[in-house]
Amino acid sequence: MIDTHCHLDLIAREGPSAEQCLLEAEQAGLEAVVQIATDLESSRFNESLAASWNGRADTELRLYWTAGLHPENGERHDLLPGIFKILRENRDRGDLIGIGETGLDYFHTKEFVEEQKEALRQHLNLAVELNLPVVIHTRDDRQYVKGSCQAVTDTLRMVRERPGLTGVLHCFTYSYEEAMPFVELGWKISFSGILTFKNSHTLHEAAIRLPLECLMVETDAPYLAPVPHRGKGNMPAYVASTL
Repeated sequence: MIDTHCHLDLIAREGPSAEQCLLEAEQAGLEAVVQIATDLESSRFNESLAASWNGRADTELRLYWTAGLHPENGERHDLLPGIFKILRENRDRGDLIGIGETGLDYFHTKEFVEEQKEALRQHLNLAVELNLPVVIHTRDDRQYVKGSCQAVTDTLRMVRERPGLTGVLHCFTYSYEEAMPFVELGWKISFSGILTFKNSHTLHEAAIRLPLECLMVETDAPYLAPVPHRGKGNMPAYVASTL
């Protein structure tokens, strides 16, 4: 059991420490956690935390990590050289598992769409160079609206321009139809606690219809706690409820 996407740095700002979260995750039966970056600061945090945690002798839980720039920060191209330097320097470390999160977010603002696309292109090109998978964030609306999937469509076009590139659509909130073109390219689809919400009918159908081998689960902690923890701050241990 693995939490494939969380933000321990954000949890630690107001709640338990990253180390405490990981200990509780191990007690809940997890064997690994993937710590995801959103900017240069979190990329550095991930690099440091993984080095210290994976050197401990008192735990078997493995911490994996990524480095990347979230699309909500997509106009901050000035951060990319530092982030990409971390990725290149740690490429051969066994705990660096991917690039991201990156992607396209048209929900919060469309002011920086072209800047987001350029940042995504640079992430995808580096993924090809380093032969690493990409963690993709796509968002168009607060919840799935049929026909409103431009972020996914734009991302798919860019992915298809790079044959062999692999990755995961994290916190998937679309339908089976949006997922399958990625699955056919060998990509994974990751479900968050939203899957446990009773009105998430489109996600329920997608989870049932998609091939089992392409499915992953995540918390996206501290966000989107699953039932029965909904309304609380999310924790990696809670991924068991979504699974």
